[in-house]
Amino acid sequence: MELKINCIIAIDPGANGGIVIYRPGETPKAAKMPKNIAEIKESIEYWKSISTPLVFIEKLSVRPDDIAVSENGEANMGKLFRIQKMIANFEQLKTTIALSGVPYVLVHPMKWQNTLKLRKPKEEKAVRKNRFKEIAQNLYPQVKVTLANADALLIMHFGRYMLQNDLKWVMEQLPRTEQRKLF
Repeated sequence: MELKINCIIAIDPGANGGIVIYRPGETPKAAKMPKNIAEIKESIEYWKSISTPLVFIEKLSVRPDDIAVSENGEANMGKLFRIQKMIANFEQLKTTIALSGVPYVLVHPMKWQNTLKLRKPKEEKAVRKNRFKEIAQNLYPQVKVTLANADALLIMHFGRYMLQNDLKWVMEQLPRTEQRKLF
C-alpha cells in the first residue's frame, strides 16, 4: 500500500505557538498561530482541498508547576484562568480538525523532542526556545524561523521523520477509522 499523505500540517497550539504546512518539493509555510478558530478551519479546509494532509498537534497538558501557589497557600488564579482558556482552545482546535475530516496525531512534547534528540536536562525555557529556533533555522534555512514558529517547524520535522521511519507509531496514534485515510 502506498501512503496517500502529501501534506503535513504541524501545530504548536499555544498562544505564542505556530503552524507549519509542509508539502514535498516546496518550502514549508510557517506562521504564527492564528488567533481565531475560523482562520484555522479555513486553512485546514484549503489544504484538504488541494492535498491529503495529516496534522501533528503538540499535546497540551497541565504540569504541576503551572498552578503556582503563593507562600500563604493561595493559587495564582490568573495563571489558572489562562491555562483553562488554553486547554479550551486546544479542545476547540482538535474538534475543528476532526470535523474537517483530516486525521490528526497528538504528540507529547517529550516524544518529539526526544525523538529528534533535542532534550537537555534542566534547561531554562528561554534558552531552550532560542536553541530550538536555531536548530529549526539550520534544518530549514529557506524559512524565516521565529520563536513563534520554531516548535511547529520541529514538530513538522518530527512528523516527516515518523512517517518515513516509524509509520507503525503514527498508525497507533490514530483511530482505526482514520488509518484508512493514510493509504
